[in-house]
Amino acid sequence: MGEKKTRITRYLFDDLILDIQQGRLLRNDEEIYLPKLSYDLLVSLVESSPALLSQQVLMEKVWPDRVIGDETLKQRVKLLRKSLGDDASAPRYIEAIRGRGYRLRPEVKCECVINQAPAAIVDLAANDHFPNITYQQLTGIWRRISRLGLSLIVGLSLITVLYSQLYSNPAAAPAPVAAKKSTPSPQILTAREAANDYYLKGKEYYQRYRKIDNNIAIEFFQKALAKDPEFSLAYAGLSQAYSQQLFQFNGEESDKIKAIDNAYQAITFNNDSADAYKALGIAYYVSGWLSKSINAHLKALSLAPDNLETISNLGFIYSEQGKLAQAVNWHKKALALDPGHVVTMVHAGQTLSQLGHEQLAEAWFNKAIDLQPDYLLASYHLGQAQLRTKQYQAAITTYQDALKRYQHHALLSEGLADSYFYNGQTELAHKTYQDILVKQENKVLPRVRMMFLLTAPRLPAEEISALTASLKNSLYEGSDKASLSYDLALIYARQAQEQQAIRYLVQAVEQGFTQVSKVEQQPLFQPLKTSDSFNRVLSRMRQKQNRENQLSNELAFFKAEETVPLG
Repeated sequence: MGEKKTRITRYLFDDLILDIQQGRLLRNDEEIYLPKLSYDLLVSLVESSPALLSQQVLMEKVWPDRVIGDETLKQRVKLLRKSLGDDASAPRYIEAIRGRGYRLRPEVKCECVINQAPAAIVDLAANDHFPNITYQQLTGIWRRISRLGLSLIVGLSLITVLYSQLYSNPAAAPAPVAAKKSTPSPQILTAREAANDYYLKGKEYYQRYRKIDNNIAIEFFQKALAKDPEFSLAYAGLSQAYSQQLFQFNGEESDKIKAIDNAYQAITFNNDSADAYKALGIAYYVSGWLSKSINAHLKALSLAPDNLETISNLGFIYSEQGKLAQAVNWHKKALALDPGHVVTMVHAGQTLSQLGHEQLAEAWFNKAIDLQPDYLLASYHLGQAQLRTKQYQAAITTYQDALKRYQHHALLSEGLADSYFYNGQTELAHKTYQDILVKQENKVLPRVRMMFLLTAPRLPAEEISALTASLKNSLYEGSDKASLSYDLALIYARQAQEQQAIRYLVQAVEQGFTQVSKVEQQPLFQPLKTSDSFNRVLSRMRQKQNRENQLSNELAFFKAEETVPLG
């Protein structure tokens, strides 16, 4: 059996020919170009047909020297299907058996065709003056005639050269052929160079922080990996793009898995890459693991100490952990590197709000908007700051103005719905939350969904129960985000379960939540204000806030910066 297999040179299935002697895939004599991993995957499926290959076996065959996740295999199958023109919902070539693996659908026929060696084929194909068919038809006398003709041509050429050397003017004699400058051939990029070009284009689009540009960035990063499947930076870029898709553009739950998986792929191919560890830190953050996120960012910083994005991210994550003094220090470091970095300005505003300096926070959000009017997170957080200072109508105006530029944007629409709710317009708020869900169907909008349910005239018991279970599961799975506990407190407050509401509010405070004004102004917490337990929680939050303020000896920097005119 082994001997027979070595004689096989090509496989025929459906309308495709897989020539393993030459490493080519053909359809109607036209080559379908496959990246190496896609080719290896197809060979594995074809050679095993009609057997079903488990995911584990496929991963061992295609990635023998690496440890990868299921998601990487799924993405490679997806890329192969795209190259073949296959449809996952109605597969013609590759069939996925849920929970078991993959197999090739068409019947496979094996052939042994001894072709000319690939090197010889390349040499002949390069000579387009003497087509192969003419060469193959020359026999007998015709070959002798061709040889005679060739000898005559060579002889005449030698006589001509000799004559020119003996009798022509040396000054006018043409330079030897070897001395002539040849026309430079077009530069041929290596796989890594081509991949790097795609990566740089993807990075440019990613940094525009818009949904359509983020999708384009993902496509460029995938093209980079098709050129060079071991390019660490492209995996890191892909990880960050999936994280941004989930965090800022209401992506799908699968984006979380893709973000972590691609970050680890980046580390696999370069464990000294600051970009790879930064990507892992961001992926951990969007998954709700703040401590893991900080550790990954600190590793990235040890590899690239002056990376602005890493420093800015650390300030933001420490702020979410309630370590506000440390957050302030990181914000200052980032702004020292780039005083006009709008992302850090927004992060600093959020920390200042956590410390109770709402007006100062509002000033920094406005500064970010002045520098970059299309930075949507700045507008969103400005509106939230206005809500916390009871400027309800101002918040409504902020979101309405922003939505004139970006109609139906989910985050801005959510801010507008919040403003209606804080302003006592509960029915209008409920309708606005509903409109967001309708216009953003099939997207992950957990908070919008929650507020839609909590602003309903009558609570839908089953959906509230499912939502509560989902939030608790996230906490039990290791998430240390205070916002999850805060949301549970809101749900129990709406159900008039005072004890449970306060219990989860205490948990949020323990996880770092210190925003007193956000609790005081939240309409759902208003019935709790007569509770001694609730007021003790507020008192505890103020104490923690004051302690962080005392530790934050850099606040003078932010107060002084507030008055600096924008350049």
